[in-house]
Amino acid sequence: MTSTYEDSWALVVGIDAYDDPGIKDLSGAVMDACDSVNWLRRAGVPDDHILLHAQPTDASRPLLESLGAGVPWHPATTTDITRSIAMLRTLSGSHLFVFLLGHGIYEPSTKRLFVTSEASLAEHDVLYNLGIEEHIELFLSMRFPEQLLVMDGCQNLPYSESRRSRIPAGMPFAGFNARRGNALVFCFACQQGERAVEIEGRGLFLKNLLSVIDTQNPLRDILHLNFDNGDISIDLRKAVTEIVGPRVTKVAWNQRPRVRQEPGVQPYGAGTAWSVWPLHLPPTPVARISVAVKPASAAKDVRAILVQVEDPPYWRREAPVSPTRTVDLPFENRLPHETSLSVICQLKSNSDRIRPAERRLRIGDRDSKVTFNLRRSPRADRRAASAGGGPVGGRLGPLETVRHKAYRSARKARGDDPASVFVGCVDSNGHAVSSTLRGIGQSIQEYAPTPPAGIEVTRREGGLTISGRHDNRELLMQFASNIANAFAADTPDEISTIIRESPIFPQTAVRIALPEGGPEQLVGPLTDTPVITVGEKRRTVREIEAESLVNVQPGYVDVRVDLPWGSWSDTVEVFEGIEKNVQLPPGVGSGFIPLRVAMPAHLWEEFPGYSVIGPAPLPQEAIIQGDTQLEASARPLYGTEKWLLTVDAKESTWGTYVSLPGTGVTFPLHPSLPLALDISEGAAWVEPLSTTPAPEWDDLVSLGHLGGHNPKSLLKADKAWAPDAVLTTARAYACYAAGADTYTRSLLRLLRDRGIDIPDIAVLEGATALRSKDSVPKSVRSALTHWADAGTVPVMRWGIAPAVVLAQTIGLDVWCSRLEAIEESLSPVSIWAVWRTP
Repeated sequence: MTSTYEDSWALVVGIDAYDDPGIKDLSGAVMDACDSVNWLRRAGVPDDHILLHAQPTDASRPLLESLGAGVPWHPATTTDITRSIAMLRTLSGSHLFVFLLGHGIYEPSTKRLFVTSEASLAEHDVLYNLGIEEHIELFLSMRFPEQLLVMDGCQNLPYSESRRSRIPAGMPFAGFNARRGNALVFCFACQQGERAVEIEGRGLFLKNLLSVIDTQNPLRDILHLNFDNGDISIDLRKAVTEIVGPRVTKVAWNQRPRVRQEPGVQPYGAGTAWSVWPLHLPPTPVARISVAVKPASAAKDVRAILVQVEDPPYWRREAPVSPTRTVDLPFENRLPHETSLSVICQLKSNSDRIRPAERRLRIGDRDSKVTFNLRRSPRADRRAASAGGGPVGGRLGPLETVRHKAYRSARKARGDDPASVFVGCVDSNGHAVSSTLRGIGQSIQEYAPTPPAGIEVTRREGGLTISGRHDNRELLMQFASNIANAFAADTPDEISTIIRESPIFPQTAVRIALPEGGPEQLVGPLTDTPVITVGEKRRTVREIEAESLVNVQPGYVDVRVDLPWGSWSDTVEVFEGIEKNVQLPPGVGSGFIPLRVAMPAHLWEEFPGYSVIGPAPLPQEAIIQGDTQLEASARPLYGTEKWLLTVDAKESTWGTYVSLPGTGVTFPLHPSLPLALDISEGAAWVEPLSTTPAPEWDDLVSLGHLGGHNPKSLLKADKAWAPDAVLTTARAYACYAAGADTYTRSLLRLLRDRGIDIPDIAVLEGATALRSKDSVPKSVRSALTHWADAGTVPVMRWGIAPAVVLAQTIGLDVWCSRLEAIEESLSPVSIWAVWRTP
């Protein structure tokens, strides 16, 4: 077997030790680099195509030596790494792999930076680095059409975010543009403001990623089949978002103190238009399966052809694909050898032809053909005969006769009515074959020595009739499916197995059962957001409450719940005419769930602004500071183990914050919304509680996901609906993080026009001015001076660092010192600003 990566190249950088003694050494970056090299070797990348740079500690140096002379390692300075990148610019190949493992930084003005070994702000005031966004553009200019970039960068450098904001992105090259058609997939260990965890001498993210995307033994759930050419690849989007990400997030959150780490994946270049971001596996032998109908004139009666693999991960393909409305026959597919599959031909609702039976077959090492004989119904035959024509179609089998009796019957089936399924074999032209069924008895013994209770098996010409009660038809179909798979495995390639049920069963559907405790514990306020997917159909919780049945195509159906804080999925087999029940879980996510979802809304939705709900014990003192002097009182919250703090405010304004000496935390108050406080497991987390039914609230305000948003869409959404100033402010931060300052300023103007005076507005106005090399406007200086005199701070954590820079720029020294102290003790898990106080 020939690998697909023999002409590929790779750059691997692992840094454990840094020149600056103030930068903490790592223990796992070099080990991760060595594991990356071995992963590349197993994938088939030649040793002399792997460019390795490392800066080990004494403890990790033997790991590099264990790689052997085939992969020598070089220093990990910017100069040395740049030399290898310059070499890659002269080369070409099918794939380029880049692994960057060590310390990293994320700051809105420069995006992600990978810190190289000679970095030293302490002595030389220079933090050497590779600007990731700039290098992505550089990689896309090279002659490698498919590229994978992996960065596991810990963000625990001993420099404040405000100091990091002055670090320019490193890019020694100029004069390049991305090649048309090149695609890069970027897998990264954490989001902005988070740090990547090392556990037991390994980067948590890379360790999990390499095990999941092992090209020799990948997880089946993340594999993708290209039916056009039979190519099997790893879907990197699925690998990171559905497997690696949840694992890493859960483990990091369970650390003490808690750590927020949410890995991500993002395509660049041509990859942005792909539905699957592939990591190709070594090629496997494939065979062609061709699906056709007879007579050719019957093609106009075909509504859809479904081809589905019967083993995990249950790949399926359907024709036609929207926006096309007609099936192009013959329907050609290519699948790996030894693949079991089913083929279903569905007819249009106005067709007068008999619905053909489902086919089951197993592909060997030869091409196969499946032909559906689309015979006209007896009624159509009689109409044709009375019009002067001869008989149409062939002799009807007994089950087909029963089927049409069922069509004519208007009575709804009862539970004790009979139901039956016929399992038999046909050749490639759809003709019954009896000579291949000598091993029927053996197959039955192998798959089901004794039929399930209430199921009977009767031999008849050409196959078996499996019968039972109408209310037991799912069990009946499951047993028939097992028998059909046994037939398909035992018969030659040119023979396929049919499953024909009778009488016509009712609709084929999935019945969604919501959590017993109510849907709010699962989706929170997002009851009117389409977060439930059944097959290709999306539904809201309200729609499921009104109608729990969702019609689907027969076969394996994916049922998903996708929420900003996590996902859940299940694959169920749905037989023709069966209503399959699927129970949704009471919740999703890996522990980091918005407090407005984790805390039942009935506890807090009636509480006013300037109030806080927190966990026991009851605080004995609350100090309110800011523009005005206010009184506060705390009391137990009846029926719970929580307490409620309320502030007696004569007017609701921004700029007021509360200190709780008993818990050692301080945070701003919201003038119109209650706040939830979670101080468990050594990490403080504050969140404004809102019933706003918008996923953006959870994505931005609760979870702080600044990446992946379209600035134009954010502005448009805010003009259409802005339920709270905090959401608009978070949208402005997302635009600022994307470098879209025009949209940032537009959102800030909307806040000003609405009469909102939140500290973050002036901070973002000043930050965008500095980034554009302008001076801070007088109006912004005046606003910042007001907040400085009041001693208040931005309400969102993202505003602290730019506020420090602005305070230094315009000479607000006292405020600057306060902000720097806050920055050092700022909680890393809370988007709402909360810091430790003595």
